[in-house]
Amino acid sequence: MARFAVFALPLLLVVALVMLINSWSDTPAVETTPPADLSAVVALPNGSVLTAPKGSVGRDMVDWLASDDDTERRFELGGREFDGRSIEPTMESKVRIERGVAILKANPNVSLEVIGYTAATADPAADLKLGQARADWIVNALHAGGIASSRLTAHSRGGADPIGDNKTPAGRAANERVAMILRHQH
Repeated sequence: MARFAVFALPLLLVVALVMLINSWSDTPAVETTPPADLSAVVALPNGSVLTAPKGSVGRDMVDWLASDDDTERRFELGGREFDGRSIEPTMESKVRIERGVAILKANPNVSLEVIGYTAATADPAADLKLGQARADWIVNALHAGGIASSRLTAHSRGGADPIGDNKTPAGRAANERVAMILRHQH
C-alpha cells in the first residue's frame, strides 16, 4: 500500500498541474490593441467618447452638433429599429438608444423630435397609432437613459412620406422607419 502511495501521489500532482496549466490557457487574453479605425472614436463636448464610424447616422449627428450650424437637422435612422410591424425594438435599435443618450447628454442645449413612420396599409389610423407607439418607445427609452422629457417630443406620420415603394417588400421595409430632428435650444 505504501508503494502505491509513493507512485500515485506524484502522478496525481502531475495531473493536477497539467489541468491547472490547461485552465490558464482557456482564459481569454485581455484585448490591449486599439480599434483598427481610430477615426471612429470621437470625443464629445462633455469629455466622454463614442465609437461612431464615418458615414453612420451617429457620426453625422456628432459632426453636425460640433459644427457652427444653428439650424435644425433631420436624420433618417435608416436601419431596422423594430421587428416587422411591431413596437418590439431590434438589438440595433437598443444600441442606437445608448449612443443617442450619450450624444444628448453631451449636448444639453439640443432638443430632439422623434417621428415614427410605417409602411402604408389600408388602415391609416392603425399606421398612425403604430408610428406613434414607436416614437413614444424611443422617447421613453431616451428619458429612461437620463434625458429630460422637456427636450424630447414624439409624433407619428404613419404611412405618409414613403421613401420606398409600398408595393414591394423592400419598399415596405424601408418605410418602417424612424426619423429624428435635432434642434439647438436658445
